[in-house]
Amino acid sequence: MQTGPAPHASGRLQRGGDPGFAALLRGFDPRGRLSRRAYGRRVVRLGLLAAALACLAVVLAGQGWRVAALVVAGSALLPGLAALAQTVRRLHDRGRTGLWLALPLLQTALSFVPIEDQVEAHPAAVLAYALAALAAGLWFLIETLGRRGTAGPNRFGPEDGG
Repeated sequence: MQTGPAPHASGRLQRGGDPGFAALLRGFDPRGRLSRRAYGRRVVRLGLLAAALACLAVVLAGQGWRVAALVVAGSALLPGLAALAQTVRRLHDRGRTGLWLALPLLQTALSFVPIEDQVEAHPAAVLAYALAALAAGLWFLIETLGRRGTAGPNRFGPEDGG
């Protein structure tokens, strides 16, 4: 005899289902689509969770509990991984593959390049780099939060109702 709600044909639990471990794992699943409203809500929640875990790690480290602080700080990476999966789902809603996520990830990686030493010698190149990074960030923000998903089903699945 089945004790919980029946799974939908897609393999997902129906609304009102048990928010257990399976529901938690779905947060790391990049398959399917995600509306911009649902994406915004999820990413804000994940960001708040990551910030709370980071603050807890700082408090634990301040109390001298270094191992516990390292464990909590490491667990703060999990909401970031879930946010990446949700961003892939949002890109799917826009009709794009998850490979488009490489652009902001590359931009983030390049932000660690120490270009401030090059301002005097190559001001035009530094300005061009900064403007290109700004343009890429704005494009991605508009693409994920500012534009509606493709209407109806696309190659990544049916339209998300959230």
